[in-house]
Amino acid sequence: MKLSQMKEGKKCRIKELRFPPEMKKKLLELGLFPGQIVEVIQDAPFGGPVKIKVKDYCLALRKNEAELIEVEDCNGE
Repeated sequence: MKLSQMKEGKKCRIKELRFPPEMKKKLLELGLFPGQIVEVIQDAPFGGPVKIKVKDYCLALRKNEAELIEVEDCNGE
């Protein structure tokens, strides 16, 4: 499942980042790494950004960036 497919209020665990090395490094520095749990705070309509909560801060990603992050739903845990 992709991060862009997650609904607001849902938590998920990052499985894989499918970015070029430079962008992947920036995301890793921001705390987005495999195994990290994030919560979707807001999914803007019409292809707008996806706002997520990582640890104690929020981060907004473009929809096309959120499509490159593979996640697994962890609301059932």
